[in-house]
Amino acid sequence: MKLGLMLSSTTRWRLTTVFLAGLLSLNPAWAQDAQQPQPQEESKPQAEQPPTQTQAQETQRHDAKEEVEIDDHTRTFAVHLPQGYDSQQHYPVVILLHGRDQDAAEMARLTHFNEFADKDSIIAIYPNAVNGRWNIGVGQPPSYRRGPYRRGPYGPGYPGPRRPPAEQRERPVRATDMQFLNRVLDRVTTHYSVDTRRIYTVGLGEGGFMAIRMGCNMADRIAAIAVVAAAMPKTLNCIPSRPIPALFMNGTDDPIVHFDGGRYKDGLIHLLSAEDTVKEWARLNHCAEKPSESKLPALQKGSKDTKVYLFDGCKENAQVALYAVKDGGHTWPGGEQYMNEKEVGKTSHALDANETIWSFLVTRKIAGESGVEK
Repeated sequence: MKLGLMLSSTTRWRLTTVFLAGLLSLNPAWAQDAQQPQPQEESKPQAEQPPTQTQAQETQRHDAKEEVEIDDHTRTFAVHLPQGYDSQQHYPVVILLHGRDQDAAEMARLTHFNEFADKDSIIAIYPNAVNGRWNIGVGQPPSYRRGPYRRGPYGPGYPGPRRPPAEQRERPVRATDMQFLNRVLDRVTTHYSVDTRRIYTVGLGEGGFMAIRMGCNMADRIAAIAVVAAAMPKTLNCIPSRPIPALFMNGTDDPIVHFDGGRYKDGLIHLLSAEDTVKEWARLNHCAEKPSESKLPALQKGSKDTKVYLFDGCKENAQVALYAVKDGGHTWPGGEQYMNEKEVGKTSHALDANETIWSFLVTRKIAGESGVEK
């Protein structure tokens, strides 16, 4: 009988263990190598993949184009929902009104407000004016102008026929701007999850004039306004149905809406100065007669501090503020330099308009327990 067959399995296992231990004692390096972890194959960086269909749908869901019909004319606006939008929650809304000869996309780009809205969970709405021009409520030229005088079949001085220019053809549509903005709010509050007590209007330039109009005429729907690079026209008839908190932000070197007031829009409109504008709004809100004054430290090295005037003691705590942006132009502080400095002045980076404006607006609400729509 062979030896292997005579040994039990337990005995064979012990002999094998002793044999291996002896080999390792003869060459300790074998044991060290056996304990070393095997090198991992280096992973190669993966090429950036194009967005998946799901990601593309998610982006589309957060940026929608909407339309409403006003007297057989189609008007458009853009909606940006914040990242993580949840229809079970109710979100504040900021309406951003673009400047002259701009549109919704340009307003979103130059303000960087979508990124800010994602961070602070805000629904951002960007209405489009008719060919980049708003009906700001004052200073509209006559609706009809006769053609140039020239020699005709009936002798000199006969007014020749003249086709109405585009400005006149568009005026009936532009006249419905306030109706359009009300319809925008109707659509937004019924299609999205909105806290209707917290709807705010912000505007730049002519969009700022429209923000003023909305504050004057839509106080039942707008909780507060913020106006950048605009001021109150002297002839504007403004009687809000309730005190409206208002923030004004004006560049001291604005070449279009002058800080000290004066003529605007080819001399058709006479504007109050920035300081007189906030005084007038403070009067409407029954605030204290004189504002407190302070300085907002510049965010950027080399920039100048911003002087702040704050009217307090107002009815329903509807404060009024003016941020006088030193050396600022007809621009959005902290945003893009959207046109040449010779045309619109400098974009100041001494402060961030988005942060400053939202800090003012965020606590303002229309009174009442209801006001939430879904």
